[in-house]
Amino acid sequence: MAIFLEPFDAADLALGVYSVNAGDEDELELFLAKPLFAKQKSSTKVNVQGPKILEAQVGGRIFRRAQDSFGLCARGDGLYRNHLFLVFRGTTEANNKADFVTDARIGITTSKAGLPVHIGFNQTFNSMLPEIREFVAGTDTTGPVHCIGHSLGGAVASLAADWVSRNTSRAVKLYTFGAPRVGTDWFVKQTTSSVGRENMYRVYHKTDPVPMVALYPFMQAPYGSSGHYIYSSEPLISGAAHAMTKYSDSVGSKSWEQVSDIPDQPYDLEAAVEGWLKSKSPIDSGSPAFWRWVDAALIYVVKKVLMGAVLLLQGAFVGILTVADKLAIILERGLHLAEHISLWVELLIRKLLVALGMKVEASKEAITRSLIRQVLVRLTEKANREARNALRKL
Repeated sequence: MAIFLEPFDAADLALGVYSVNAGDEDELELFLAKPLFAKQKSSTKVNVQGPKILEAQVGGRIFRRAQDSFGLCARGDGLYRNHLFLVFRGTTEANNKADFVTDARIGITTSKAGLPVHIGFNQTFNSMLPEIREFVAGTDTTGPVHCIGHSLGGAVASLAADWVSRNTSRAVKLYTFGAPRVGTDWFVKQTTSSVGRENMYRVYHKTDPVPMVALYPFMQAPYGSSGHYIYSSEPLISGAAHAMTKYSDSVGSKSWEQVSDIPDQPYDLEAAVEGWLKSKSPIDSGSPAFWRWVDAALIYVVKKVLMGAVLLLQGAFVGILTVADKLAIILERGLHLAEHISLWVELLIRKLLVALGMKVEASKEAITRSLIRQVLVRLTEKANREARNALRKL
């Protein structure tokens, strides 16, 4: 009996689940009839529930709020008999662009496990949780639960995997393609521990902008792993790299070992991050490497300011102030600490000012909390704009 899905099968489900709200009945019927899914059976000896379409709340609390078909619960069949599948679609325009509002709700709230996560993704997952809980509890299977999704669906699949791992005794397998960041360092560490790093298959193209958002303090799971990194043919960040069809083509008939490439820069090495901050070379904010360096540099500098207490900081991001406000407070504080700390804050802000085409003042005193916040807001807006453009081109 199979233990995990091969890359092609996971990609095929992540692509096929878009049919739940595409308005094409024939396409949906083909998806529900996939051999991996058990069909409805009812007799004196057998009582099997067929695939169940999940309805989710997407959009804002008031603005563009919508109730929409979002995913699928299904029992497995064949090699996956005794398994369960939770599959979620990504962002679409089929609901008056309510999904775009979900994606844009970047504040931090707490998950059912009390971990700091993205407000929009958490709301969408929680709206489906009663149906998911009922489906999982209502089956007599004991095999693994496969949580699968592309883009927004990958974010929701991550929350589902964390919930299943904490609230059932079943093994969990998580497969995401081009998924945005779901939670902070605390969420990523705890989810990696509960699900298991070996059970998490995160696939992303080098030039896909969606996995680059939201910016720090949001991070990607599994913790301490670069995931299944795939080189893209596009030299700059591109909407084409985010399409699920592109991911299906990229994984092809490869094994998980064959899917993985090695990132082209040592983004996790302190010396490399310091070298990037000190570098005077031209900055191209359209390059995927730029966003990887920005993320690594933010983590490095914030750790310097807080003397390694980043984990304690995660809970502080939940509250009234925006993430940009809180990061600005931390970084501005760092400017007034010892020179071996304040230097890195100054270099980071100057680097970002240049990348954003903003005026760079010569004096250190010109770098105020207000300016830092303005830089962080513009940086976030630019990253989100690249992601939205990618989603609109699907």
